[in-house]
Amino acid sequence: MNVSNKCIRFRFQYKFSLCIVASLSILFGFQSCEQEYIKPDASGFSDAVAAASGNKRIERGNITSFVDLSKGVTNRTWIIPESATITNLNGRSPSNLDLIHVRFNEPGNYEVGLKADFEVDSIALDTTFSVVVLDYIETKLEIQSIQSGFYEETPEKITIYEGGTINFKDISNGSPNRRKWSFPGGSPNSSGGVNIEQDELVKTIAVDYPKTGIYDITLVTWRQFPEGAKDTLHLQNYINVIENIDPPTLQSIIEDDNGLIQLSYDLPLKASEDLLPHFSLKANGVPISILSVSINSKDNRKVDIESEINIKSDQTALLSYDGSAGILTRLNDIPAGSFDDQTVSLYFPQNLANNNIYGFEDGGAGWSAADDNIGSISYTDEKSASGSFSLKMEALKDEKWTRAWSWNNGSLFHLDKGQQITLEFKVWIDPTYSDSSIGPWITYSESPFSSTQFWTSMVNIPRSEWHTINKESNKIWTAPQTGNYFIAFRFEKKGLIFIDDVKVYEPE
Repeated sequence: MNVSNKCIRFRFQYKFSLCIVASLSILFGFQSCEQEYIKPDASGFSDAVAAASGNKRIERGNITSFVDLSKGVTNRTWIIPESATITNLNGRSPSNLDLIHVRFNEPGNYEVGLKADFEVDSIALDTTFSVVVLDYIETKLEIQSIQSGFYEETPEKITIYEGGTINFKDISNGSPNRRKWSFPGGSPNSSGGVNIEQDELVKTIAVDYPKTGIYDITLVTWRQFPEGAKDTLHLQNYINVIENIDPPTLQSIIEDDNGLIQLSYDLPLKASEDLLPHFSLKANGVPISILSVSINSKDNRKVDIESEINIKSDQTALLSYDGSAGILTRLNDIPAGSFDDQTVSLYFPQNLANNNIYGFEDGGAGWSAADDNIGSISYTDEKSASGSFSLKMEALKDEKWTRAWSWNNGSLFHLDKGQQITLEFKVWIDPTYSDSSIGPWITYSESPFSSTQFWTSMVNIPRSEWHTINKESNKIWTAPQTGNYFIAFRFEKKGLIFIDDVKVYEPE
């Protein structure tokens, strides 16, 4: 059963009387919420002055105060919300009070108004004070999602496989700004309760449950300003983690920057004997020797594979595991399945050019048509290899040159003299494209404008689909000067192409 966005409520009802009126210390002093303020001599004030003498952000049921300090008032009108009450009337009309204490009984955003006429017709007072009234704190949480091979959710408990993950969200009433989670048996087993600045980071939290067992959940929320009583939600025996009888699932095969290939599974693993003879690796169809295969010592959900050579990022690497006799298993002896020719996600060196600009995700703001361009240059979401945008280049007739470049402020990338670099980009070629090649150029941005062309044939590249062009195997350029560089793409003859995900990098 897959249920999300379920709210679990644990409500405490309580009644209390709490009077909080924070007076402006330079103006007022008082002994209780109902006692009149000691008002200063009005002679020091102008003819039309009013003030909110209490906090304007309070909890429901609390009181804040407002005072008219004006001189010469002939008629006064206080305007308060219907749900609020003036507590110091004592049978008097509000118009006769220059100080009122207002109790706000319902949460919400409110206004208190004051209008006054004066002996001098040219003077009038019409002012409004905004008050935010927060509800009592009521702790609630929501289950946003569950990642597990199996799970079942009822109002009383959630049952998941070991190794599953539950995503919780605090949806408490009363706008708390402090919270503390406790997850016995989970990872993390607690979070929050540090300070207001960190509190926003733990409104939502993902918790892993790696071991079988029955566990509680506790969430405590409170508010520092305005102060609110802590409220606790305690769900006893709410998480039931049971043994996972599914085989471990392979989630990814990724090479790191040191050439180590790492398999990631969803569950802890063990090996009954040497794993090396049971794995095989190929790069561009050629077998690659494997030096070692072992379960990672820090995370037993991962398997580390060290190959004899560092496979280059422009190659295609495929990994296989024969699954013989259940050698690689979960801790409860359920074997991992075999697989053939699974693609290894190879490490790609850092892009020396800005990924956002050179992936056109800035909407093409970093690019423009070159001075000698005769074709149409645009930046479109019509097609993209990744993200939302790409560079569209189109010529309606045979003529030199259709050319776009990144020779703009903020778009240049830095190279050091002697630094070796190469180029990769993705291209989508329309069947109308009649040129036999395309010329990507890298150029120094200042005189003498040293440059190099990464000439690329378009003859045998499939049409109407994205294709990755990597130049590492046939061209590596050494930067002639230290400074900033830009890229240009150009072709002649008519046709339409799209360019995306341009990368400048140091070869491995």
